[in-house]
Amino acid sequence: MPVTYPYLMTKVLVATDVHMPSPYLATILEGIKLVKPDALIISGDLSVNGKLGDLEKLFIKLKKADQKMRVITVLGNHDLWIHEKDIDSISKIERINKLCEKYNVELLDAINRTELGDYDVVGNVDWYDYSFAPGYTDFDYENCNPYGFSKEYIKSNCIYLNTISQCSCPNWHNDCIYTKLESRSFAKINKEKIERNIRGRQTIIVTHHAPFKDLIKEHSFFNAYDGQDLSDIIFNSNKKILYYIYGHLHGNSVAPKMTINGITFMNAYSFQFKLKDYVQNAILNLQT
Repeated sequence: MPVTYPYLMTKVLVATDVHMPSPYLATILEGIKLVKPDALIISGDLSVNGKLGDLEKLFIKLKKADQKMRVITVLGNHDLWIHEKDIDSISKIERINKLCEKYNVELLDAINRTELGDYDVVGNVDWYDYSFAPGYTDFDYENCNPYGFSKEYIKSNCIYLNTISQCSCPNWHNDCIYTKLESRSFAKINKEKIERNIRGRQTIIVTHHAPFKDLIKEHSFFNAYDGQDLSDIIFNSNKKILYYIYGHLHGNSVAPKMTINGITFMNAYSFQFKLKDYVQNAILNLQT
């Protein structure tokens, strides 16, 4: 009788919207020590306001928690907020990647795809094309509020890169002020990169933004900044997508973990509140 061997398992822990300096980092670090994952996948927003020093502090703490664990990440919109040394948000990706290379962190926004056992991990920040909140004007979308206020008004009435609670403006989306890029074209480029790097192996897609509107619980004008529709890629059976990891919505996902057409979608944000929930739910066991 031939000898049969059990399948090997690759343990993957998932995190999102860490927002360094972070109230959730302690849970993530404890989860790493308990689970001892082969890899940690982070679906963006490593920082609260795009400061590279905060990213470096995060990488140091993750590597200290487990030197052998791979760290695979995408950026979030907060990571692309610009500061004095940044020309624009897109060129900032290369600055962040140099920091990632220093700490052996795999940044999908720069490398597009990596292998994890028998799986490909493909992704990037993704972005938004405003299609999740149709019916408003380009002025509304580009100025990040539906009330007719311009970016200039927001800049002169809000405290730059300070707490939003100190802002005297009406509700608005932060990227309007803090990022520098053209949203529709950036979204289109990132969608094309994702599709181009799927090669027919079992695949995990990682983005920061949501890949279709039905994942969102509450609807308003501000869904315009939640993502773009990738369903034509995700639900193409030839693509062999098994997992989709995203973030950005915080607690506004219909469910933090759900399966649609055989694909598991996970936004791990709400699991990060309690260690027990985190180690039970924010984990993928991949047969390899």
